[in-house]
Amino acid sequence: MLILTIIPIIFMMFKLLDLTYILLTSGPSFLLNLVKPYTKPFLKKYPKMAYSLIAFSIALSVYCVSGKFSNPYMLTFFLLSVFRYLRLIVNIIAFANLKGHPIKSEPTFTSSDVSVVVPTVFADKAEVISCLQRIRVCNPHQLIVVTSNALVESVLAACAEVTASAETESEKLDIVQVVGVDKLNKRTQMVAALQQAVTGSIVAFADDDVFWPKNTFIDTMVACFEDSRVGACGPSQRVCRSTDLDKPTSFTNFLGICYLERRNFNTGATNSIDGAVSTLSGRTSFYRASLLQNDDFYSFFLNAANHDDDKNLTRWVYDQGLQITLQFDPNARIMTTLETKPKMFLNQCMRWARGHWRGNFRVMQTTTYWYDTHIWSLYAIYIGQFQTPAFLIDGGLLTLLYNGMSTYDSYTRNAALIALVSWILFTKIVKIIPHFCEFPQDIKFIPAMIAFSYFHGLLNVYALITRDNKVWGR
Repeated sequence: MLILTIIPIIFMMFKLLDLTYILLTSGPSFLLNLVKPYTKPFLKKYPKMAYSLIAFSIALSVYCVSGKFSNPYMLTFFLLSVFRYLRLIVNIIAFANLKGHPIKSEPTFTSSDVSVVVPTVFADKAEVISCLQRIRVCNPHQLIVVTSNALVESVLAACAEVTASAETESEKLDIVQVVGVDKLNKRTQMVAALQQAVTGSIVAFADDDVFWPKNTFIDTMVACFEDSRVGACGPSQRVCRSTDLDKPTSFTNFLGICYLERRNFNTGATNSIDGAVSTLSGRTSFYRASLLQNDDFYSFFLNAANHDDDKNLTRWVYDQGLQITLQFDPNARIMTTLETKPKMFLNQCMRWARGHWRGNFRVMQTTTYWYDTHIWSLYAIYIGQFQTPAFLIDGGLLTLLYNGMSTYDSYTRNAALIALVSWILFTKIVKIIPHFCEFPQDIKFIPAMIAFSYFHGLLNVYALITRDNKVWGR
């Protein structure tokens, strides 16, 4: 009888989730556009009243639900579970339905409209040249390298060396333009390229350690700009998986892979629901050149403080009233490298975490787009970011469930606890499933990965406390 009762409930839950997804994805095209002209001015003019109404709605919902629970532990368990896992379940549905932007038969933009800018310190000559070669085969309008004045000749010589030994036209690097700056600083380098060299209607920024896919990559990316409301776009990303016999896949290499797989999942899901991206990654991103080639942007970008370059660019696009979209077409997946030495990887994790807190707090303090246009992401990104450290939340759920089922027999209570533990473990790996499908041999890393995820929660708290520290490795 219990099974016959549970099955209809599960079926109804899935139907409810499907309806939620439809409302969140299809709804904005009609419902949100219908109410947005009224809600946006109201939020800006009466923020206290708006948030009071939201708080009242939540309190009313809790009151209505509380009548169904006589046990306060179970009520708290239910509310905390909904708060923690609603975004994951909805995001799973959204991510599973992700589709790429198709290339039109007569596209507005092609690779001949794109200027690619690669800021570099030219520390690893082989890696930079490999990056430039992969970009070159995509046939951009321009390929611009920005480095220090002292390294300009070195970059030109390296490109000339490759061109001299090239067997085909697409392997030559003779189209590379090199711009020099007095002092190496990524923002200064990017602005120098925009002011001195970029002539394309679309500008793409690429880090010097990324590797673009085959020659259709640029054409696939600029398909996003067929929508005139889109000001910027980005690709999906993956970390290069080491398969060398003398350097097999290490645990830190796997953790780097997990980082970008989770990022793909989170950004892809929220972007498909309401168009939000917490940060458009600077590893590779495309922008309308007119959006950036103006004095207002130069002043903003060069003087912005407290968060990273890609966060500044993301904020600028949204502040201009434009949208950011992600291209999840299989032909738009870039590869990159991350630190594999344990100490350096942890330092990198700390830098990412601090940048995350600094950037999001700055956005929440100085802009309004994060709550007046991105309704789902207000909860999924900006409120959800405080669900850390995970071991406190997970431990709290287990404690609440255990105490809430004190009147049940031990078999039923233990079965419920086992089910909850199984669900928690599933949530730790669900975002990495695409990788495991391709590389099942990496399943061996799952126990250590889960342990690291709990350690990372502590790291997140430390990063929050020390978020103003911008020194690498401290």
